[in-house]
Amino acid sequence: MPRIARVVAVGLPHHITQRGNYGQDVFVDDTDYLKYSEWLQEYTTQYGLSILAYCLMRNHVHFIVIPKKEDSLSHTFNTAHMRYSQYFNKRQNAKGHLWQGRFYSCILDEPHFVAALRYVERNPVRAKLAEEAWQWKWSSAAFHINIGCSLIKLEDISKFINMSFDSWKGYIGSEEDEKFTENIRKHTLTGRPLGTLTFTQELEKKFRRRLLVLPRGRPKKQGK
Repeated sequence: MPRIARVVAVGLPHHITQRGNYGQDVFVDDTDYLKYSEWLQEYTTQYGLSILAYCLMRNHVHFIVIPKKEDSLSHTFNTAHMRYSQYFNKRQNAKGHLWQGRFYSCILDEPHFVAALRYVERNPVRAKLAEEAWQWKWSSAAFHINIGCSLIKLEDISKFINMSFDSWKGYIGSEEDEKFTENIRKHTLTGRPLGTLTFTQELEKKFRRRLLVLPRGRPKKQGK
C-alpha cells in the first residue's frame, strides 16, 4: 500500500517512528541516548510539540505526540534528527545518511491512542531486550507507573486516560492484540489515520483529501 503525503492534525495524537538507514544502530551507548534526548527536548519546546510517550530503541525511535501547530512535527524531528546525525557521524567517524528517509506518522483516535501508548512502551519486550516495559530506561514506561524519571518532558497522560499507576502497569504489562500491532504498523507506514470510519471520514472532510483505502477492482455496475 503506497505512502500518502503527510497529514498533520493539530491537537490530535500521532504515532511517530523513524529507523536507522538500512536498519543500522542509531544509538551506540548511553551518551548517544542522552544527547538525542537533550536535543529532542530542546526542539519540542521550541516548535510546540507535546510528547506523551516515547521509546528509544537501538536502531529506531517511537513517539506518541500532539502537535500544537501544523509544522510542529516536521520542524521538531527534521531539525533534531539532522543535528543528531551530524553529531553521530562525527563521533563514529562515519559518512552518509543515519536515518532511513523521512519519519513515518499517523493520526490516532482516542481508543487507538491508548493502545498505541502501550505499543510504543512495549517495544523492548517485543524485541526481547527486557522482560517488562518499565525495565528499559530509554522509554517513558517507568515514568508512567511512577517508578522512574523521564529524559524528555512529558505531557500528563492522566488528562487523557483515567487509570491509576497500578492499572497502567497492568495494562502495559499485558500483551498487545496482534491485529492492533499489525494495524498500527500498516497505518504508520502508509500515513493513513488509525481510527474508526467516522473519525477518518471527518478528517477527510477537514483536509479535503482521500484518506480511506478504496476497495480494489472496478466498481460494481448498478442494475437497471
